[in-house]
Amino acid sequence: MATPSDIVHQLNQARRIVLTDPKIYPQVVPGVLNVIGANAHIDLRRWGSDFLAETFASPVLGADEKQKLCLGVLDTLRSYLNRKEEVGEDEDPNVVKSAVQCAASIYPFVFRHTVFNAADSETWGKMAGIKSSILRRMDTAPAGVRICCIIFVARVVQTQTPGLIADPRRPEQNEISLALVPREHPTIPPTNLEAEASGLLDRLLGVLQDNDTDALVVTATLNSLSTLVQRRASISTKILMTVLNFNPLKLAGAPMTGKDRIAIKSMARTTMSFLLNVLKRNPQHQLAIRLQQRTEQLRHGLIEVFSENGLGKRKVPDEPTDGLDDAKRRRIEVTAANGTTPQQQPPPLPVHPPLPPGPVTVAQLFTLTRDPSAAGFHVGPIPLHIVSQLVPPLLQSIDQRRFDDAIAAVRARVLQRGSQHAASAVDAARGVTGDEDDDDYDPSMGFPGHDQVMNRLDQMPPEGVGHDIAVAAFTLPSAPPMTEEQRRQNGKMALTRVFGTLAELDREAKAKGGKKAIDGEKGFNRLAAANGQDREGWLTLIIRLATRATFELGEEEDGEVKEEGEERAVAKKGQPFDLANGIREALITYVVDDFRRRIDVAIAWLNEEWYADRLALQTRQADNSTANNDEEDAEDSDTAAKRTPAIADLPNYNHYSLRLLTILSPYLDTKDGRHLIRFLSEIPQIDRAHLEVVKKIADDPERVGLATQALLYLIMLRPPVRGTAVDVAEELWRENEDARGPVGKILAKWRPGVLEEGKKEVGDGEGVKAEA
Repeated sequence: MATPSDIVHQLNQARRIVLTDPKIYPQVVPGVLNVIGANAHIDLRRWGSDFLAETFASPVLGADEKQKLCLGVLDTLRSYLNRKEEVGEDEDPNVVKSAVQCAASIYPFVFRHTVFNAADSETWGKMAGIKSSILRRMDTAPAGVRICCIIFVARVVQTQTPGLIADPRRPEQNEISLALVPREHPTIPPTNLEAEASGLLDRLLGVLQDNDTDALVVTATLNSLSTLVQRRASISTKILMTVLNFNPLKLAGAPMTGKDRIAIKSMARTTMSFLLNVLKRNPQHQLAIRLQQRTEQLRHGLIEVFSENGLGKRKVPDEPTDGLDDAKRRRIEVTAANGTTPQQQPPPLPVHPPLPPGPVTVAQLFTLTRDPSAAGFHVGPIPLHIVSQLVPPLLQSIDQRRFDDAIAAVRARVLQRGSQHAASAVDAARGVTGDEDDDDYDPSMGFPGHDQVMNRLDQMPPEGVGHDIAVAAFTLPSAPPMTEEQRRQNGKMALTRVFGTLAELDREAKAKGGKKAIDGEKGFNRLAAANGQDREGWLTLIIRLATRATFELGEEEDGEVKEEGEERAVAKKGQPFDLANGIREALITYVVDDFRRRIDVAIAWLNEEWYADRLALQTRQADNSTANNDEEDAEDSDTAAKRTPAIADLPNYNHYSLRLLTILSPYLDTKDGRHLIRFLSEIPQIDRAHLEVVKKIADDPERVGLATQALLYLIMLRPPVRGTAVDVAEELWRENEDARGPVGKILAKWRPGVLEEGKKEVGDGEGVKAEA
């Protein structure tokens, strides 16, 4: 019979094989489970628990394979953790530690298996038993086991907390979180799981709230919480506030042993690393200032603690107090003057700026400071009685050396100005024009000779000829007409260049000031500050190039505006290129790439589109009235121009506002309510089609609140669309069961008859069922 050491040797060979070729993990893991069971030798159990922990933590083994293998190891892990109840003896701490690590790795996979296999309650029962066993020993186990238990609890909190849904259509590829669980799941109700996760999070944070002095536990807790802060935004603020209130220097008040010193340094440095990592990942965090301040406090506090206890890297040398110790500081004698040290010597006198060239005023003559704010301060508004109270103490406080130096500087300036000659008018003119031709004059050079003068006269044109010659206007020849291909290429090149410049301006603004620099001015100040040299000015130029550069930029040659159903995309090969629509398509892409920061660009663009369509509509109405030559029709057209037109008469605005809202709607999550509300509130006109897009957002149960908030805002603060918004809310209440709760609150105020009708229908339905 083989000894345990021989079996361990064979198992190590199998381990080396799977490390070389991870594809055979599915064959090896089920085969070793019978060898490393609860009744196996202690060496085999230790090897088995380590192997299972290594297998499910391996990055080379795919998630699908881990999902299949995890169901077979649940019984083995449970037997390791419940050995005292089943066999009557305590399990080895090393086996327990590896078993807890393995449980932390497989917990998300068992959770996802239960989500998509609601009838398999037995598997979840096994996992729940393992979880209970780990939580019972979390506070009493040895240090190594406690650290693994903390890791397991953090993984449970991460799994049972809602996460982001990247693609609602592919739930099997999304991150494993509570967001995958249906509301009516029979085995794992979401409310129970979320409450359990909240309690476990409080248990983790209790280590920091109680200012635990066990460095191993505190360090493990902080390392586990860093992952939760990064991946679960819903609980990150709660965690950060707890860490900010945690004091890792609690042991510094009492006499410290060597162990206490190591614990203080470890906990303080881990806390600082935690806070700095949060700042690096999100420099614009709402708690960024507090995080930075807390980091500096901990750094200075750590220095003070170890410096006060003489634990610095180097002892402070015994320096002489007067700086004149001949034995150690011989060079001090060189800098000493008149028996004083540099510290005892008076400060040097200030250097006064020279006078500017040219004429100077009396104020410039007596100005001895380089500070422009002090030199430009006007003392006239100060009352005389205050001046009379301030001047005597100020004169008494002036250093006599500085006062004498200032008098000497002013006296020197007066003597310097008196020795200069007054500038002539020619000098003043030369100073303005910059003409320095007189500097080239050489007295040794004589006047030009007779031959030179005659040669110059011979080269001049004959007298009287210039009066008979008529100078014609010079015109450049017109350029040959461009072909359609040249127009298309030039249009594409212009489109690429304007958006290339915009990308450079975005990078410059982001490098200078982050989000504030990118946001720039707001409202009307944005247009007032638009000068074409910054991001706001360039965006205004691009938007108006698409909407108003020429009045027929987006129209057909015969003057008919494209209808909504016609092709509006950038021209394909063989089709004429439309610069206006090309810019519009590029604007859509630019906004969608970072819509949370660039929603103001979309609003400004759509406002310009609406204004341009209004101008076009007024022009068409004016042309029709002129062609009909009818005064009454002209008056009717003027009245119609003053009214808000139907959105169908604004083709460009209607098409692109709907298209942009439709493209943005899949990317909006539950936190983007303010962006959607801002978009719907600031675009100039909304109709039923826009609200249908908002209604469609509520098809996702997680985003019902997002659509409901937008409808409520429009009903309360946008009266022109209030009736339409209430109609859409009623349809949403009738068609969407998940939206009945939040939408019912809206209808209770604005259309209560719908709720009463719904209650009556429910009562009639129950009566019919009772009769049946």
